[in-house]
Amino acid sequence: MKAPEESMARATKAKSVDDSKTMTLSVRLLRDDKTVEDAVRSSSDIREVPAKSGRLYIGQTHGNSPDWLSIINQYSAEGDIKLENKSCSSVLFLEVSPDGDGKAKRTFALAFGGGHLALTADAFVRNFGLRVTLNSVARGALRNLDVATLDSTTFQKRIQSSRKSDLRGFGIDYQNDLLRLAGGVPTDTTFANSLAGKDALTITSRLSPNDIAKKCEQALKLFNATDYQKDYGFIDQIVPVRDGDLQKQLDDLVFTEVQLLINGHPSDLHMTLPEIIDPEEGHDFGYFGIGFKSGAKTGFGELAIEDYIAELKAGRPAEVSGIAELKASHEVRIVVDGQGDKSKRRRVYDCFVYELTYKKNTYVLFSGDWYCIEDKFFAEVEKGYQALLSATPIRASTKSTNEQELIAELDKDPDLLNLDKVKASPSGAAGANLEPCDFFSRDKEFIHLKDGHGSAPISHLWNQGIVSAESFVRDDVFRKSMRDSAIKRQWKAGKSGFEALLPDGRSKPTPSEYKVIYGIMRHPYQRSKKLGLPFFSKVSLRAAASRLQLIGYTVEVHLIEKL
Repeated sequence: MKAPEESMARATKAKSVDDSKTMTLSVRLLRDDKTVEDAVRSSSDIREVPAKSGRLYIGQTHGNSPDWLSIINQYSAEGDIKLENKSCSSVLFLEVSPDGDGKAKRTFALAFGGGHLALTADAFVRNFGLRVTLNSVARGALRNLDVATLDSTTFQKRIQSSRKSDLRGFGIDYQNDLLRLAGGVPTDTTFANSLAGKDALTITSRLSPNDIAKKCEQALKLFNATDYQKDYGFIDQIVPVRDGDLQKQLDDLVFTEVQLLINGHPSDLHMTLPEIIDPEEGHDFGYFGIGFKSGAKTGFGELAIEDYIAELKAGRPAEVSGIAELKASHEVRIVVDGQGDKSKRRRVYDCFVYELTYKKNTYVLFSGDWYCIEDKFFAEVEKGYQALLSATPIRASTKSTNEQELIAELDKDPDLLNLDKVKASPSGAAGANLEPCDFFSRDKEFIHLKDGHGSAPISHLWNQGIVSAESFVRDDVFRKSMRDSAIKRQWKAGKSGFEALLPDGRSKPTPSEYKVIYGIMRHPYQRSKKLGLPFFSKVSLRAAASRLQLIGYTVEVHLIEKL
């Protein structure tokens, strides 16, 4: 007969096994300088209830009819259908230490249902989930990545693999892409079956409620580890700024840029959504907050700094006294019938993207955070850029106010043939209508032009040069189409001899005989009075130039001062 103690132990063990099941947890790490009260939005409907351990908040929304219910009822043969949307929310705050010994305790927030909507993002450690994931998942066990390419426009992409894959297979540009989220299978499968992380850490594992604190302890240890540096060290090229005084100084400079835009001056400040939007979800964006006009809002199909500033100027911009007020008040919301949906809102500040040089360092504002560019990385990018920069541009300066006026100005040069808006389709892609270049010179230069302060991103210019140059070398149909168009254009312009510099469709060109020139109109920077490009434009240029040089082309950047 078994001892009572043994029977009780087995019963307890059985109960523990019965309680465990596969579940997904959403875990956030509270900042050292923030409290639980700081972490819960004052406008949130969740309330605190007594808890056996930690602090527990719960909430239940009132029922609301979905927007589409009126459409459904038009087709109902049984009278009006009654449907309501309801949601439940909860947030559990737990204090743990990395070794479970009660020392160096940190507070974690576990959000359930819509609980994450009640949390203040600024109260939590940024990239906590990303760091834990990269310290846990080997480079060959990745399943998905979110990356953002910072440029005049921020391009974002989500890359998913149907099975565990190596980092190399995701096509990450280590120099140009900011890794924002990673997911995969951890090496230690007792910790989790799968992980995904950005600011929050998503843990999928078989566990019981009593295991949750232990999972948080393990996550804290992994966050403090440095294993990620072996395979993911490139993430240190861009480092978050955490010094509060420096953040305030940088924020004040952003507000200065907003003021410049309001007063009609150029700025490199722009906007983008800080996360990927479902393309199947219809949406129009509107701007709300202090200083904007009240009443029905205009909906815009995309976020743009020009629309934001125009809406603010149409209201009362003087009421916005500083960056703190802008951060607290200005929001982007989904607009339906002129009204903003408060459940689908983002801070305008979180949508700002800006790069500047301050106290000899380069900083980037993205998704509500400032990042400092690693000195070595910055130096490498700058060195590559200077090597491409021409000391004798096609024009040192121009009074042209936009790209089309510059094209009209250069069209008078007898040594340049205007090919702007010429469309040449490569073989197998009828109707592709690629533009070979804006001008072709007697020195065999493909010249691509861009107003660097226009709405289109500078990276489009790099891509245009790549596509044209590759098609010129590899595609006889493209070459013939381009040559035929050159003959027509030079006849119309009263010029001659350019067709002799372009091979016919049957002759393959030698790339080393040609040069790709990127001509960019820019205002001088206000502080240095020098011409330049945004840092992340230089980064993307570096990748484009390397690709062209591998083919055999010479590449140059010509900066043209806008007077």
